[in-house]
Amino acid sequence: MYKNNEKNKNNANNNDKVKKSDIKINNSDGAERGYATKQDTKKKSAATASHGADAEKKKSDRESRTPLVVYCKKCNAPAGFDIVHQTYRCKYCHEVTGIEDAKEEIIKWKALNRDARLKAANTGITEMICPKCHARVLFGNNEASEVCVFCKSKLIRRDLSDPSHMPDLIIPFFITKDEAKQRLKTWADEHRRTPEGKAVLSNMNHFCGYYLPYQIVKGPVNARVSRDGTFRGYECGGYLEGTAVGTSKQLDNLVLNDMEPFDWAEAKAFEYGYIAGQPVKLNDSTETEVVSRVRREVEADFEPVVRKVMQTKNVNISIRDERLDSISALLPVYFISSGKLTAVMNGQTGRIAVSTGRSRKTYPWVKEPLIYTIAVALISGAFSGWSAEMMFYATMVFGLIFFCAMGQDKDAVIERICLKSETSKARRDGSALVIDEKNNILKNPYDNTPVFYEYNQEGKRVPVHIRFYTVGRILYSIYNTLVMIFLPALLAAPLRLCVMEPGETFAENFHIEYGAAWYVLTVMCAVIYYIKGLRIDAYENPIIYEFLENGKKKLMEKPAALSFFYMLGINRPDKNGNVMTKKELFNLIMHSGQEGCLLFGGVLFILLGSTLAMVF
Repeated sequence: MYKNNEKNKNNANNNDKVKKSDIKINNSDGAERGYATKQDTKKKSAATASHGADAEKKKSDRESRTPLVVYCKKCNAPAGFDIVHQTYRCKYCHEVTGIEDAKEEIIKWKALNRDARLKAANTGITEMICPKCHARVLFGNNEASEVCVFCKSKLIRRDLSDPSHMPDLIIPFFITKDEAKQRLKTWADEHRRTPEGKAVLSNMNHFCGYYLPYQIVKGPVNARVSRDGTFRGYECGGYLEGTAVGTSKQLDNLVLNDMEPFDWAEAKAFEYGYIAGQPVKLNDSTETEVVSRVRREVEADFEPVVRKVMQTKNVNISIRDERLDSISALLPVYFISSGKLTAVMNGQTGRIAVSTGRSRKTYPWVKEPLIYTIAVALISGAFSGWSAEMMFYATMVFGLIFFCAMGQDKDAVIERICLKSETSKARRDGSALVIDEKNNILKNPYDNTPVFYEYNQEGKRVPVHIRFYTVGRILYSIYNTLVMIFLPALLAAPLRLCVMEPGETFAENFHIEYGAAWYVLTVMCAVIYYIKGLRIDAYENPIIYEFLENGKKKLMEKPAALSFFYMLGINRPDKNGNVMTKKELFNLIMHSGQEGCLLFGGVLFILLGSTLAMVF
């Protein structure tokens, strides 16, 4: 590829030389233009011929290029997408190629290759359609099947589709049918104790190979994401580097996803010669169905990063894909489709994915209340001298509270079970097939990890790093909890110093255990504080750092202090931006009637009573 790029550079330089030569000719003395010599005429004719040859060369280069790669408009090297600045940038000369420039190149490429397909339209192709599942299939001469491999119905011959509607790209089969069948059988033998392995072994007679229809989606994509149980949303942007979306209704798209990726470097402009000897299934999905599948694919690509940032599997992702480009393609797939079994193998790389429709339920939300319950059990044991009875009661009471509060509106996560082999890449050692298996063996050389965005104080959309828990925030919450629980002891300590008799130690007659009434009240408040204040308020008030041009991070704004009073609404902005102070809260309680006064008086009585009981 890079040799071609060097070749393109030389062509570009030649073009520049021709243009400069033209300028010199056109800028010659105007008085002599009407009296050009035969030599001048020959030079002009040579320059015109050179222009024509260069134009044909540019057209040929554009046809031979793959539209899955954006090339630098300056040096013709592959350009990667700069997610932060939302543009294409060359990693060699750092030239910027705009999104619209990339779209224009794809449009030109499609137009050129559509014309080539029309010229090479092959009438030796037979098109069949299934009246039951509506599958549309192409066969070569004398290769037509009478039975649909997807639903086993009888196929009906129909007129050949317009060649202009054929796919833009094709990746040829690299693995032969016999090699693929043996590889799948070997895999099934290794997994014969699983339902998937058993199903494959008993259905090997349904094994077949097809070119399946796909839409190759590429370009920048944005999404609105949020954490389940919170109201705040976040902007997230990323880039799809050739995401393949199956457009066949008859096969499980989730299983097809698991046999990816393909090696896009081997993608070629569609020609009828590539499909000789292999049946072709045409697209039978509507545009609405394709868009829906694309969004599900993008969500699946975004999910790992969003889950990691949001610190939960329960996330909501809403995709906005108005700037995506799609290119139709035929991709090589061997498969078995029988009943609930869908077994597929990548006909280019040899990767296998198998599903029998099984699924499993997980309850990720259980971890958090379980951790809190264990913490309470250990704390109660430490304060009770590891009394089994006290630990049991504390665990039961607080465990019930934690699981009820944290499990509210939480559902099980249902995950499809699909067994798959490692990412693979096929090659030939002489005539022998060799398949190398390694995680990320076809990894994209560019970093397309989704990035989160926020608007800074200047109103500029900037990339950010989001955190919810820091060491400082955790220590602050512990400090708030201890102060709230041991407030009577903190008030009683200076009072004890004032009433101490000469020769008396501080610990004498200082009974910290007499604050039991206050401890019971505040421990319950602390539980609410940790459930509400740290689980909800922390995710509603993230700590956001802005990424600067020099690679460093800057705190965008001071995060809210998640104190017990903040949980009650003090210093918390409402929807209109208004903030309630402690004084306003006190006035609200005092003017709320008899109930408010009794509540305030009861809390104050317990506090003062516990404080005095410790000293006197």
